[in-house]
Parts: sequence; structure tokens; C-alpha cells
Amino acid sequence: MLAAADVNIATGGLAPKGSRTELGANPELAKFGLVESDSVDFEVRTVHNVLTTNATVIFADWIDSDGTKLTIASCIKYQKPYLINPDALALHDWLLERQVKVLNVTGNRESVAKGIGDRVRSILRDALCS
Repeated sequence: MLAAADVNIATGGLAPKGSRTELGANPELAKFGLVESDSVDFEVRTVHNVLTTNATVIFADWIDSDGTKLTIASCIKYQKPYLINPDALALHDWLLERQVKVLNVTGNRESVAKGIGDRVRSILRDALCS
């Protein structure tokens, strides 16, 4: 969301009820256009965000995490394209080839993949600006 804000691209999606994150409630999510779900379950959010977008990009140091496995399974089930751990050029080209208008960006949490937030922000910013 920060990378999109960096380049003035609108953000949105579904957040668990109470804007729940692993660190507790985060009302700042509303600034990024996230709407609260009726459910506190992360799974509801994950499936919804796959369903309501054209494609998903996954950034994960730990591919076998429950969230990443659910995201991939949802993409397969609903026949949505997905890409795992691209660099900026690969992501840029993939988005253009598929004419993606609404992208779901997901991946590991900072608590299980130290530094992933900064890495992803840089990749997204470079991909969206090239």
C-alpha cells in the first residue's frame, strides 16, 4: 500500500473486522481504502482479495506459510493469475502482458520475513514507475 501511495495509485481491499493485524487493530488501514470485513478471520480477507482483483503478486520468503498456501489455492480455484517473488522488471512486464487493472499484493508478514516490507515497496515502486 505504501508503494502505491508513493506513486499515487489508489489502494483498497478487505481487512479483517476491527482492522485486525498480527499486532492488533490498525485503524490506519482505512486511509488506504481498506474496508472492514464482517469476519475477524484473515482467511475471509485473503479469498475476497483474490476474487475481487484481476491478478495476485505474492512476495514470500516462506512459501509454505498458511496464508501463502491459501492465496495460491484461491488463485488456482478461481482461475486468477498469480506471480511469486518477481523482480521489478518481471512484475512490470507481467502486469502489462495481462493488462492488470486491479492487483492483489500479498505475502509474508514482517515478523516471519524480516525486511520484506522495504524490499516489496522498492520492487513495486520500480515496477509501477517503469
